[in-house]
Amino acid sequence: MSTSDDRLAVIQDNYSNALTNEAQDLAQATTPALVAAVQANVANARATYYAAAAAALTNTDPQVEGAYTSAQAALNAVKQARSSAAQIETLLGKLNTSTTAATSLLNAAKSV
Repeated sequence: MSTSDDRLAVIQDNYSNALTNEAQDLAQATTPALVAAVQANVANARATYYAAAAAALTNTDPQVEGAYTSAQAALNAVKQARSSAAQIETLLGKLNTSTTAATSLLNAAKSV
């Protein structure tokens, strides 16, 4: 079972990954829409991380573990896409999925 520290770590890793690779992702973005998508993902990942850092992620409802596993898997898919030099459109899809999964984990795990 994951702990609140584990949950925060996966959300933080999602944000860190997006922020660290923002310049490279922007360099690959060939249209204004792709640039906006990269920037929006970083902003959404940041907002999710800051909200998670401020919240106690201690809810132990069974759906939390599913959300945690989904967030981990989505983040691993981003890392795999980066390591295989995936096209920016493919990478953006995975980035969006990862940030959405991190947000779902935040919503499931924060204390009520």
